[in-house]
Amino acid sequence: MQPKSVFFERLLLLPLFQGIGKTEFWEIAERIRIGFQKLSREALIVEQDTPCDVLHFILSGNICVHQTSNEHTYILYEYFDQPMVIQPEALFGLRTRYTRTFSTTSSTELLKVEKAAVRDILFYYPTFRINYLNMVSTQMQQASLLLWRATPNHLNNRFVRFLINRSLRPAGHKVLKIKMEQLAWELNETRLNVSRMLHDLQDKKLVEMRRGNIVIPSFEALIQNYG
Repeated sequence: MQPKSVFFERLLLLPLFQGIGKTEFWEIAERIRIGFQKLSREALIVEQDTPCDVLHFILSGNICVHQTSNEHTYILYEYFDQPMVIQPEALFGLRTRYTRTFSTTSSTELLKVEKAAVRDILFYYPTFRINYLNMVSTQMQQASLLLWRATPNHLNNRFVRFLINRSLRPAGHKVLKIKMEQLAWELNETRLNVSRMLHDLQDKKLVEMRRGNIVIPSFEALIQNYG
């Protein structure tokens, strides 16, 4: 078990707990049922399209997040190595289901809070409530802005925009599992031109072509060139 000071410092890296003091947090911990869990490598945390009735806080470890398209024609994998909250926007509202699958790629420590307990924390602790509203509002605003951005003319830029629109975070290591024909259809381009574009990006060390997969080692580098 981690010392309380180390555990609290990790929680402060999460936006939902910023501004909450140690005394207030341990008051919450004593009042609300909070579960701590340690998972091994390749463990499933939550699955896409399943009900969201628990708020998960990743405290340490490496995470793989992937989302499958509605038609099951492609999958985008993203990799994270920092503390995070799993889809707080899915806990309340019209559609309370996860839109992505989260699994571990290393030993991982997480904190779990049931939906009813989250509701109590939001009601009794204003700092947590404001942080929660700010996080969800920011996500909604960013999603709304993306919808109104003009479609790029250049194929390279359209490819990057395709990834940005589907990414949880526009940074880090990503893998797009997709057939060349499907990507060409998504980008409204010929298969030949898409193939040329990807090989050009590979020559520039911005992507790696593997069988059925497009590996992006650093999405920041790709955005810097064609974002």
